[in-house]
Amino acid sequence: MIIEVIPTTRTNIDLEVFSYSVPKELEESIKVGSIVTAPFGKKKLRGTVLRIKNNELRIKNTTKYKIKDIISINPNFKMPKSYLSIVDWISKYYFCSKGEALSLFMPPEMKNPRKKSEEKDEKHEEHLKKLNTEQSDIFQKLKEKLGKKTKKPALIHGVTGSGKTEVYIHLAKEVLKTGKQVVVLVPEIILTPQTVERFEEAFGGEISLMHSKISRSEKYHCYQDFISGERKIIVGPRSALLVPSHNIGLIIIDEEQEDAYKQDKNPRYNTIDLAEKIAEKQNALLILGTATPRVETYFKASTGIYDLFELKNRHNQLLLPPAEVVDLKEEIKKKNYSPLSEKLISNVEATLSKKKQVLLFINRRGTSTFVSCRECGFVENCPNCDIPLIHHINSSGSSLRCHHCDYKKNVPTSCPECQSAKIKFFGSGVEKVEFEIKKLFPKARIKRVDSETIKNKEDHKKFYSDFKNHKIDIAIGTQMLAKGFDIPGVDMVGIVSADVGLHMPHFRAGEKTFRILTQVSGRSGRSHNVGRTVIQTYWPESGAIKAASKHDYELFYNQEIKHRKELDYPPHSQLIRVVSENKSSKKAKEEIEKVSKELKKNNIDFIGPGLCFFQRIRDKWRYHIIIKSKSKTTNEKVREIFEKHQYLTWDVDPYDLV
Repeated sequence: MIIEVIPTTRTNIDLEVFSYSVPKELEESIKVGSIVTAPFGKKKLRGTVLRIKNNELRIKNTTKYKIKDIISINPNFKMPKSYLSIVDWISKYYFCSKGEALSLFMPPEMKNPRKKSEEKDEKHEEHLKKLNTEQSDIFQKLKEKLGKKTKKPALIHGVTGSGKTEVYIHLAKEVLKTGKQVVVLVPEIILTPQTVERFEEAFGGEISLMHSKISRSEKYHCYQDFISGERKIIVGPRSALLVPSHNIGLIIIDEEQEDAYKQDKNPRYNTIDLAEKIAEKQNALLILGTATPRVETYFKASTGIYDLFELKNRHNQLLLPPAEVVDLKEEIKKKNYSPLSEKLISNVEATLSKKKQVLLFINRRGTSTFVSCRECGFVENCPNCDIPLIHHINSSGSSLRCHHCDYKKNVPTSCPECQSAKIKFFGSGVEKVEFEIKKLFPKARIKRVDSETIKNKEDHKKFYSDFKNHKIDIAIGTQMLAKGFDIPGVDMVGIVSADVGLHMPHFRAGEKTFRILTQVSGRSGRSHNVGRTVIQTYWPESGAIKAASKHDYELFYNQEIKHRKELDYPPHSQLIRVVSENKSSKKAKEEIEKVSKELKKNNIDFIGPGLCFFQRIRDKWRYHIIIKSKSKTTNEKVREIFEKHQYLTWDVDPYDLV
């Protein structure tokens, strides 16, 4: 028996499938989709059987091409056939080899997995909450869709605190009644504790929980439980979608706007597009939920490609907190050089006096953005990455650190260029705001929340529990505070630095700013109080900031989609980013220029080539080109160019352009 196998490794695009022979004793076990281990050069690799050939189709001239035997077959797992066509699609669409695409879906390799605990929690269906009228209406319409032969993906666009999770749970219950399985995706387990908690309350032992902190053995059992159907629901980040099953009835992607749904290494897939393909193959319903949809997603919903359902009110008829915008230029005129405006300080004071909680959000890490000389303009940059070093303070003292390669150095006392003593810190990071708040409110219980203080799931769990149980008065933090928190006692949110990222060289800069401000604002007023938000900015006239202060997604979307159309950006075109990296700036530039010449020759529209915004990372110079594609024909031409330059980084539908 001769079989064709896709090995789980990167191969040249023109040589992706390899022939092997099967020892007699293994022939009966071989099926299309079987996972086998086979020799590959000097290594042993796993792969999946793509085709089974008859003996008469043996390759001729076997003295030159000796067909090797496979070594073994995995008896516990088999790749469903539908996933082999998905592997083919990933390979073609995302410009990678079939082996790289296949590796996404392979179960962990375990010789002797630890025995799993036999405990199975009881179901907790009594914890299903009653839906309000708005939620119930959407649930009924989606329930009808479950029975249809063809199912359009659906977007639930619900304001923060509108109760999207309860709609998901009621739908999941309906799907389980039909014997089908449910995939629930969250951007990061650690940042979405409520969603996970609610599913565990409602379904208990039906859930397999997948995340980066579980052991290889636990991951193995996750695959085993879900593929065998022993557990009907899998909850986790994008990797939970990669557990192959032939019995999926519902895929839920919560907080669909998050960048975490885009893979940043080969294959650079987008989870939403991949989920669409899996749902289509299995006739499952795909639901996307968010308060701030990506522009591309809302465009699909508003043009009928997706079904659109809107939750316009908060659960229990709570009001969204009004947001007050503070112009920081006016604070400077008043000689207030603190990172905190007078309005923000008075609001914190008023909130604490009512025994309520405060959340202060800073859209960056460190104490200051950068260190610069006010005499000659010198900026302390990382010698490896050529970007500003960030000032950090911790228990061991003060230092400058690079957020790309982790290079560290001491803070200079004078300018290395002109020896002036006027070397100062610019900007306000978490530690600086923490210092100011402790000075102003010495009796308040304050907790800083960033990657320096929250290092693992346990730290995060403890913080969430302490904040929820009112053991913390003021939480100061970065992105970790923006998502997923439902703390009833939070009555005031202060956004200390609304502008960070607004002026990045990226067409999504305004969208990202609007998204983060809206998400953070929604953290207040989630119990029986309205709450309030203060947004500090140097650019109060920015469309993104104005729309976020009003919680008005449609206002933001209408101005943004017009802007995208004028500049021919997604959803009006497709982008493909090509990056060349090399320790030699000259070589990096030469390689990207080769691609540039071929694109010109084929009349393909592109921007560049030019230096990336972050010019040098980990001692490598970076040049890039942004290709704008509008047709399948263009993509086929681009793929031909890719095949000649596979060693460069090719990112289809990039989230990151810096």
